[in-house]
Amino acid sequence: METVNAYPGDEQHYDVSLCVLTYRPNYEKLFTTLTSIIRQRGCSYEIVIADDGTPDFRQEEIEQWMDAHHVQDYCIVRSAKNQGTVRNVMNAYTVARGTYVKPISPGDYLYSDTALAGIVHFMKSEGYHIAFGRSCYYSRDGEQFHIYNGMQPYQLRPYLERDASAAKEAYLLCQDYAVGASFMGERTLMASYTALILGRVVYAEDSAYVVMVSDDILLGFWNQNFVWYESDSGISNGRSIEWRARLVADNHATLTIIAERHAEFADLYRWHMEQREDENSPYTKTLRAYYAEVEKIVHTGSYLQDVDPNELKKLIE
Repeated sequence: METVNAYPGDEQHYDVSLCVLTYRPNYEKLFTTLTSIIRQRGCSYEIVIADDGTPDFRQEEIEQWMDAHHVQDYCIVRSAKNQGTVRNVMNAYTVARGTYVKPISPGDYLYSDTALAGIVHFMKSEGYHIAFGRSCYYSRDGEQFHIYNGMQPYQLRPYLERDASAAKEAYLLCQDYAVGASFMGERTLMASYTALILGRVVYAEDSAYVVMVSDDILLGFWNQNFVWYESDSGISNGRSIEWRARLVADNHATLTIIAERHAEFADLYRWHMEQREDENSPYTKTLRAYYAEVEKIVHTGSYLQDVDPNELKKLIE
């Protein structure tokens, strides 16, 4: 890992380190993501751009953009070669100095100029070490953009009711995960769990949150719009067989880590690996019932809550 831009002061600390994760980025999207960051007000932040070995990475152009927008509190860390998302996240966390870290990728944007301060206040006042907010799904087609009625986790009830047991079942059995882009957490916690999966999970950096849930770390839910989430790109939306195979391997690695740490999940581990189609299993019945409820939610309700298209429009334009 090479750090290619240092800060003006070595001892300065921040409320949040915005960790912008790149590999062969679309630079227009990258600069829009950075625009959504530098508009934030109400809290202190730094920007850490971590690149995972992009050939001909346009570092000078990024530095010129930062200079043109009078941004000093940033650094860029680069890998000499592509090593996977988990390693790239770890590189960012290694140099970050915020109380919290917020990973984000080009194409995903902070919802509004008070989103960051809002979730910081929520986490501090409610005592959460990690939390996620609402993700507003969108896609772009040329100069047109579309907003979708979508969100993960599909079921929000466990988090709205602060039902730790139901949230644990939703995560570990039903694998109804919150979108990784919607998370923020304490830097030391995020770094320690990323280190835990490093070397075993390669691309699914949000597997760290699954392991946290297995360790009874409660996920906070900030019931406000936090990020614009580009729903038609990214690793999790990859359609290729190769990418699907990689994500399946990462999922298996995550389940293995949890089973090693918690003997009580050995049966659940075996079910995920071998018996998910067994209709007689109580796990299968719970899974079927859970997603039957999801179907009702999707068809009768809306995930959109006070979504203002102008917040997205002013970023894209």
